[in-house]
Amino acid sequence: MNGLRILLLVGLVLAVFSPDARAADNTSIVPADILKMSFEEMMNIKITTAGKKEERVADIPASAVIITRQDIELYGYMSLEEILENVPGMYAIDDYAGYRKTFGVRGFYAGYPRNIIFLINGVAQTESLFDYNEMSNFNIPVEAIDRIEVVRGPMSVLYGQGAFFGAINIITNSPEDNTSLAAGSLGNGKQKAATKIAGTQGDFNYSLSAGLSNDEGPNHQLSKMVSNLATLRPWGVNESNATTEDKLERDSGNFIFSGKYKGFYTDLMFNRSSDEVFIFRPSVTDGSTYDREMAIASLGYENQVTDNIRLNGKMAYHNFNFNLDWDIANSSFTGAEAGESRGGSDYFEYELDAFLNVAENLEMTTGLYYKNTTDTRISGDLPIFNLSEKATTSDEVDLWAIFAQANYTPWKKIRFVTGLRLEQMLEYGIDYERNPGSAASSRITGSYDEDEVEVIPSLAAIYSFNEKNIVKLLYGKAIARASFFQTTDQVKADLPNLAVEEIDTYEANYITTPSSEVTVNFSLFHNVLDNLIVRTVSAETDRLATYFANGGKLVTNGAELSLQVKPLAKLLTELSLTYQDTEDQRDGFEDIEVAYSPHFLGYAKMAYQFTDKVGFALTGTYVDEMETEWDIRLNNFAGGRVGKAVDGYYLLGANLRIDDLFGTGCYFNLRGSNLLDEEYRYPTYINNTWADRGTLGESLQVLATVGMKF
Repeated sequence: MNGLRILLLVGLVLAVFSPDARAADNTSIVPADILKMSFEEMMNIKITTAGKKEERVADIPASAVIITRQDIELYGYMSLEEILENVPGMYAIDDYAGYRKTFGVRGFYAGYPRNIIFLINGVAQTESLFDYNEMSNFNIPVEAIDRIEVVRGPMSVLYGQGAFFGAINIITNSPEDNTSLAAGSLGNGKQKAATKIAGTQGDFNYSLSAGLSNDEGPNHQLSKMVSNLATLRPWGVNESNATTEDKLERDSGNFIFSGKYKGFYTDLMFNRSSDEVFIFRPSVTDGSTYDREMAIASLGYENQVTDNIRLNGKMAYHNFNFNLDWDIANSSFTGAEAGESRGGSDYFEYELDAFLNVAENLEMTTGLYYKNTTDTRISGDLPIFNLSEKATTSDEVDLWAIFAQANYTPWKKIRFVTGLRLEQMLEYGIDYERNPGSAASSRITGSYDEDEVEVIPSLAAIYSFNEKNIVKLLYGKAIARASFFQTTDQVKADLPNLAVEEIDTYEANYITTPSSEVTVNFSLFHNVLDNLIVRTVSAETDRLATYFANGGKLVTNGAELSLQVKPLAKLLTELSLTYQDTEDQRDGFEDIEVAYSPHFLGYAKMAYQFTDKVGFALTGTYVDEMETEWDIRLNNFAGGRVGKAVDGYYLLGANLRIDDLFGTGCYFNLRGSNLLDEEYRYPTYINNTWADRGTLGESLQVLATVGMKF
C-alpha cells in the first residue's frame, strides 16, 4: 500500500494548493440542495447508464435509482456497500469467504458477485478469471463519488453477459460536480482517508481521487454461529481461538484519474485490497489472506460527425491478479503451511457506438463490441488437501457482439424502445494439470464450446399521461455464461459444459407526482430464471472437491412501492417496500422454500435540514427471514438444509452533517449504523457450511469524518 499512500499524500497537497480548488465556491454543493429540489426536477435528472447516452429518468426504458453526492453526504453512508444496502430491492449477504458483501435483488441471490455489472465512469469492472464484480476490486471512497446510477432489470442488450439483474454505474468525473476535497474518518475499528481533485483548465477537464481504508473486522464468538463448537475441533478450533478477532481484517487502496480534452477522454484506475477471510472453514491464527490487484486503462474519442450522427469509440485494458494464503488446519495435517492459490487475467475490449437521429421521432443507438482475453490462469498448492494443480487457457478467448436500440415516438405521449443484441463467445481450450512438475503429473484438456450466437431482445412502451403521470411496460432478457473458473472445474471433473444462464423479466411501472411534495413509484414484476449455475463444495479433512451444475428454473412474482414525501420545506421522507415470492420449478422442489430469498424488504429515510449547513438524517432497512440452500446429498440423499433459517432483521442508522464550519469549507460528519446494536445473521452459504446458524452481521458502528472542500 506504500505507493497508494504516497499518491494520497500528493493528492492532499495538490488539493490544498490547486489554484482552481482554492478559488472554488466552498458552499456550491451541500446536502441542503436535495431538499430544495422539487420531485419534478428529480424526474428530469439525466443519466447515461440506461441507454449509453443522456436521458431523463422519466424517459428511460428501465427502473432506476439515482444516488447523488448530496444524498451520500446527507445520509452519511460509510461505504459503497452501505449505499447499495439502502437501494430498494437490494439486500446483502456476507459469508466471510472473500467476496465481501454480495447482493441479492428482488428475492434472487446468486451467491457470487456475477449477476450485476458494475461500471466506473462507464468502464466495466469485471475480471475474466471468475467474471466477478467484487467490491474488493473497486473499493472507491464515498467522498470520490459524484453520482451512482442503479438501473434495475436485464441490461444485456447494451452491456452483454453478466448484466443479469442490472447495471450500476459509479461516476467520479461528472463535469457538473468539480468538487475538490480531503477527508479523514475514524470509527470503532475503522479508519479511512480520501482526497479528490477536480477542475477545468481550458478545454481540459480532469478528476483525480485516491483513498485508503482499514477495517479491523468484527470480534464475534464462533459459538454464536455454530450449533456445536465440537464439530470444528478437527479443524484446529478450540476455546482459545474460537473468535473472529484479528482474523477478518481488511485493507484497501484505490486510485482513479479521469481526463477529457475536447473529444478525447481517458480513465486510469488502480485498486489493491488485502482481506482476511474464512475459506470453507474458520481460520485458527491470522485469517486466510486474500490479496487482489486490479488495474484498468481506457481511452476513447467522441465526435459529433453531423447534426444527426455522433460516434463514440473506446478501448480498455484490464489486468487482474490475486493471491490467497490459506490459514486453516485439520487433525490429519502436520505440515507448516496449509497452502496458497494464485491467478489472474488480462483482456482488451473495444467498442464503437453510433447515436443516430434518423427522423424527428426516431433515434437509434447501434454498437459493435469485441473482447479479447489474452491470458487467464489459476493455480494452487494446497498440502492440507493433498492438492496441487494449475489451469490455463490454451487459446485466446474471443467474444464479439453487435447491438441496436431504437427509440420511437409516434405520438407526443407515447414512446417505444426496442433493442436487440447478438453475442457470441468463440470456443476455447483449457489445459489442466494436476501435480505439475512432479513425476505424478497428469494432464487433462477440455474446451468451452457453448458458442452459439445468443439473441438478446428488449422492449419497452412508455406512456406519459402528463408530466406527473408516467406508465412504463418493460420486457428484457439477459444472459450469463460460465466463467473460466467454473469451466475449469467441469473439465477436471470430466463434466459437461455449463449451459448459459438466462433471465426474462416483465415489469409494469407507474410513477405519479400528484403534487410537488409527493411522488409515488409502483412496480409489478415477473422474473423467469433458467439454467441457473450453482456450486457444490465438499471440504473434508484430507480433500477438497468443487463442481458446478445448472440448477433449474426459478419464477418470481413481486411488487415494489416507493413513496417520497416532503411534508415540510426542510423535511424529506422516503419509504419503500418490496414483496416477492419465488418458486423453484424443478421436479420435487415445488414445495421447498427457495433459499436466500426474503419475501419482504423495507427501506425508510428521513432527513431534516436545520439550516443550509446543518442536517440530520435517519435510515432504516428491513430484511425478512431467509432459508439456506437445500442440499439433496444430506440425510442419505433425502435432502436437507445446509444451515438453519435466519430471522428477519431491522437496522437503524443516523447521521449528523455540518457543512462549511466557520466559513472555512471544513465539514464534520458523524454516522452511526445498527444503532440498536441488533444481533442479526446472514444465512449459511455453501462456502461456510460450518456456520450452520449463519454468519453474524456488523454490530453498532460509529464513524466520524472531518474534511475540507476546496
